[in-house]
Amino acid sequence: MTFERKGTEKWLDEVPGARWFKADLRVHAIDDRPFGNATMPAGLGGDPAGPRALAEYARQFLRSVVKRRVQVVGLAPHSPRAGGDSGTSAVWRIVEEWNEGFDEDGVPFRNKIYAVFPGFEPSFREGNEGMHLLFLFDPEIGREQYLKAFDLAMDCVNPWKDHELRLSEECADKSFRELRIFWESDGNLGDNNVRQWNYLVLAPHANSEKGLLGVHRGRNLGALPHGEISGLELGTNEIPDDLLQTHAWLCDSMRARRQAFFHASDACNLEAIGRRYTWIKLATPRIEALRQAFIAHDSRMRLGFEKGASGALRKIDNPPDVQLNGH
Repeated sequence: MTFERKGTEKWLDEVPGARWFKADLRVHAIDDRPFGNATMPAGLGGDPAGPRALAEYARQFLRSVVKRRVQVVGLAPHSPRAGGDSGTSAVWRIVEEWNEGFDEDGVPFRNKIYAVFPGFEPSFREGNEGMHLLFLFDPEIGREQYLKAFDLAMDCVNPWKDHELRLSEECADKSFRELRIFWESDGNLGDNNVRQWNYLVLAPHANSEKGLLGVHRGRNLGALPHGEISGLELGTNEIPDDLLQTHAWLCDSMRARRQAFFHASDACNLEAIGRRYTWIKLATPRIEALRQAFIAHDSRMRLGFEKGASGALRKIDNPPDVQLNGH
């Protein structure tokens, strides 16, 4: 099934050119329900993989995104399939509803949420317990290619067994190579031989035992073949200084690779969406624009949180003015 993006002039009419958006790039969906990593909204019954439940879930999900004033969202389940049907995906139902659906006030969701990036967070066979990475795509990848990309990353391993997350048979580097070949294949060429989608790789919970730094603790990232990674996610109560104090080499390594830190919610329920976020300046709702923001993070990204006097994170006092396109 191909994806045809519906047009909207709303964002360009408000602010011509680039503008700031509140972004939560790591949100789970009920595709992860078998792991216990995601929960159904209160009052939503029925088969969570059934078409009615998925349609209502997608609407409630997007309304929660709107309610929390998040305008760019990355969908990051450990598995993108909602049930036994290999083509059933809550993530993709959210993408379709965002592109075609309307909120209760009759306004299209795409006029309230600037970008929805379908993605997944597989666990690669590295370290003692596996290493998580997050892949985000343009919706133009289409549902079938999206699910195929996940199967490539997992080497066709079923990601769950007895409510436990299973590891891919692949290491991250091999998956990078296979996904690059997949993206460059003729099957992904559209009109005029233009590639219709791309992807971005991020390192979720980077300093945890299943994160990039935790798995490769004590090793300089510059010596690792993980150059495709664009950003490292900070922990719930971390700011960059927390990591740079314990990883003295990290600043130079990230500068050389043009990587950036970011905050995200890791939300497993609708109420947690947007509890952590990053301000990102984008000119288009595409992965390439997101990639450029990470590369030029000094001017196109701002963390939404800072350390308060108590040591806990609090919202920054001077968030970007979303109606201005200046730095």
